[in-house]
Amino acid sequence: MHFDIIELRSLNITTFTRTFLDFLYPPVCIACNKPLLDGSQKVCIDCWNAIPLVTKHLPLYQEMRMKLLSDGNISDLVSRFTFEKEGPFQHIAHALKYKEYKSIGLDLGTHIGEALKEWSLEVDILIPVPLHRIKHRERGYNQSEFIARGIAFVIDKPIVTNAVRRIRRTQTQTELNIEERRKNMEHAFELIPHSSDILLGKKCLLVDDVITTGATTNSCAQVILSAGATKIIVAAAALAE
Repeated sequence: MHFDIIELRSLNITTFTRTFLDFLYPPVCIACNKPLLDGSQKVCIDCWNAIPLVTKHLPLYQEMRMKLLSDGNISDLVSRFTFEKEGPFQHIAHALKYKEYKSIGLDLGTHIGEALKEWSLEVDILIPVPLHRIKHRERGYNQSEFIARGIAFVIDKPIVTNAVRRIRRTQTQTELNIEERRKNMEHAFELIPHSSDILLGKKCLLVDDVITTGATTNSCAQVILSAGATKIIVAAAALAE
């Protein structure tokens, strides 16, 4: 009984502290800085609604899908949002990657999971595009893994993080053209020993945050296929032009 009282008091203190801090520093939307009525949210409804959605008929989606499928390593593409410079999604992606807003990754993943169901796409396992170990150590987490967790929550499929790894610490793709991006990602990934035991015969969902040219996912997909995977579908939270 004494323990329960202490726990209750601790909970009340925590709740009071959070309420007091919210009063002093009201939570704001990470995209537009407007006050949020619900402190558990990170992005306001207006900003979510302002992000153009991806549909199968969207020219950007059709062009990106054709580009990804052209090399023969990727079988399909699913995405939910459009990445626009200075748009809400750019702020969301930045917060996820660099400000430790991991819950945003879970939110994005649930949107992709729903899209997979709507588009009748079936997979066996989820593979987040891995970060190089140095970048992972610096950042402390892989944003694609949190997106994968959100997807897994919706479609109830396992996440595999011990099949492929990034072995080259490539330079950022932001300032590179299409051909430079492709060369930058050559031989950037390798299989982890015994990964064929996991990947053989599997339909894989390769999860990334934003796809611009597809060079990263294509390079990773090629390695996964070499272990005997039968199909790779790429899932991206957003597509960028």
